[in-house]
Amino acid sequence: MKSMIKVTMSIAALAVTMCSTSFAQLPPPTEDVADSFPAQKHYSPYVGRNFPTDVFWGDTHLHTGNSMDAGAFGARLLPEDAHRFARGEELTSSTGLKVRLSRPLDFLVVADHSDNMGFFPSLMSGNPKMLADPTGRKWYDMIQAGGQQGVAAAVEIVQALTGNKMPKALASLPGTDLYRSTWDMTVAAAEKYNEPGRYTALHGYEWTSTEKGANRHRVVIYRDGGHKASIMEPYTSLPPLGSPDERDLWKWLQSYE
Repeated sequence: MKSMIKVTMSIAALAVTMCSTSFAQLPPPTEDVADSFPAQKHYSPYVGRNFPTDVFWGDTHLHTGNSMDAGAFGARLLPEDAHRFARGEELTSSTGLKVRLSRPLDFLVVADHSDNMGFFPSLMSGNPKMLADPTGRKWYDMIQAGGQQGVAAAVEIVQALTGNKMPKALASLPGTDLYRSTWDMTVAAAEKYNEPGRYTALHGYEWTSTEKGANRHRVVIYRDGGHKASIMEPYTSLPPLGSPDERDLWKWLQSYE
């Protein structure tokens, strides 16, 4: 009796094994077979989905003290500070207060204005060349005095920039040492803090045309790394090296590509 039970169980096990193997080796249904079934809604909600669904949070339009407007109204932190802050570090703000994000950002573009980029840190450092200019000395003294004089200086500086009346001795233009060093600093900061998979530091800047009193803001974001982004300095709206016409910006970007 026991022998018969063992034989029966062995046969059953062999049958199951053969059946499983046979099903595993079955080819997928042909198109004819698949077409014979009526169309139905797919059970899986992910069928046909071929796009990323992760949500990332960041900022593509951040100014530092290198921007004329931000610098004029008190921003003293620079690109490296911006990336540290975006990554979740605690910083001392331009107001002297400690600040920290509730949660780090996933990406950041430091998009400082390309026109006169780097002017303010240079003025505030007491650059002898800028202080040798009467207007530069006046603005510096007004800012150091603070209060309403500092506000008045900020307004004058922004008006000089937007009205294309910035003294040549104070202008930070592409091709100058000041402009080159400012752009190199911006690129280097992004390269330093970029960490694939954790934090993305994108290279970029803001081109803004103030022609006829109208502001046209165009944030340029590079898809390239620092080596290529550093080859050409940002395009400005100031002739002859730049243009207030955004169509010229598109042409410049084509030449960059």
